[in-house]
Amino acid sequence: MKIYADQLGTQLGKSLPAMIWLSGDEPLQMRDASDQVRRVCRDQGFNERELHDVDASFDWRELVNANNSLSLFSDKKLIELRLKSSKLDDTARKTLQSCLDDPAPDNILLLTSPRIEAASTKTQWFRKLEAASLVVQIYSVDATRLPRWIQQRMQQQGLRADADAVQLLADRIEGNLLAADQEIEKLSLLFGKDAHITADRIARSVADNARYNVFGLLDACLAGNAQRAVKTVRRMRDEGSEALMITAMLAKELRQLTEMGNRLRRGEAQAAVFQSNQVWKNKQALTEKALRRLKPAQTLRLLNQVREVDLAVKGMHQVPPWIMLERLVYSFASD
Repeated sequence: MKIYADQLGTQLGKSLPAMIWLSGDEPLQMRDASDQVRRVCRDQGFNERELHDVDASFDWRELVNANNSLSLFSDKKLIELRLKSSKLDDTARKTLQSCLDDPAPDNILLLTSPRIEAASTKTQWFRKLEAASLVVQIYSVDATRLPRWIQQRMQQQGLRADADAVQLLADRIEGNLLAADQEIEKLSLLFGKDAHITADRIARSVADNARYNVFGLLDACLAGNAQRAVKTVRRMRDEGSEALMITAMLAKELRQLTEMGNRLRRGEAQAAVFQSNQVWKNKQALTEKALRRLKPAQTLRLLNQVREVDLAVKGMHQVPPWIMLERLVYSFASD
């Protein structure tokens, strides 16, 4: 059965399926949904938890062994699989299906993964898995729904808020639900339960979590978000950031992308390329996305733009440096 996140509590209250698959790209909602599943499972006696991180090298026999082995500490066990990708190979599909065809009554499987692509949901293997399990699609909260989400989150903390206060908080956190949750918790601590939150209180107490720094700029460029990249550069300019420092960081990123792109084209394994370039796990998805979008010839052209920006910063170009910098990050995030 496929449901949405707001239906999870109701469905878990009815029955616990053999497998629950949480799919989405929004960290806070994924965390909340996972916590909700774990809490319900604990309440029903699934007191042991076994965790597996699943990447391309994962041996699916580990799941078979975990599903067949008796719990050491309790009668029931929750087996969690954290999938790096929602795309499953043939071995993964068959293993999961075998677990559902002959479910262990004292085990529940909890899968968490990035968003399942629409094409996958139409395949026969997925529909078969879906029919025997609970699939929860978790979507990001868009700008139009964000104020309502904040209002509900505040109510859960016992806070009452004016509409303009809610909108101000929404503007400050710019879609970052984790940041919103942290700020709401802080408001509760500052003003106490049942407090009335006004826009003035928000303005005085809430930190501006849309921090426009060079790392956020690089992430926007790698993600291909040109609008955010340009907005970030403008805010950094207004806050007095040094254009030369930003240019240097962009140059470093582009040189690294050029090298990695060339190595991948020669057939080297992505994992080895990322490791040698110290691309850590929290940045691998963005880097992979950028490498799919930007070929070495494009990153070399962008490095030429970097040199033009550098000349402008040093007063050797007729175009002002910040305009040149805007053009660079727009191209970086758009090409």
